[in-house]
Amino acid sequence: MPDVTQTEVGRRLYHVHREKKVEHAIKKIQHGVGIEWRSFTQDEILHLGHLLQCTWNVIDQKIWDTISFGKMKKEDVQKILSFGEGVGPGKNPDKTAVEEIKNILLALE
Repeated sequence: MPDVTQTEVGRRLYHVHREKKVEHAIKKIQHGVGIEWRSFTQDEILHLGHLLQCTWNVIDQKIWDTISFGKMKKEDVQKILSFGEGVGPGKNPDKTAVEEIKNILLALE
């Protein structure tokens, strides 16, 4: 096994933790959206996950844990996806888009 620095271990743990939190959020979103969830393609769902991971980076974790993802509607998901033009692995949304997504999430009640 190659030598791995503590920094690299920490970075990997951070990414795993972020992925798990976003996975959990997407399950809640799916439940909230209900049958309309089927209208989203697998690519859109992956895209949503990427956008949420980028947004997770800028939201305090105590606040993230209080977001009512289950109350999200199809329109909310579509709005979040609209900020993802040209975004994908290795190409993150700009700060303005992340801030808009953050505002959508924090407005969920």
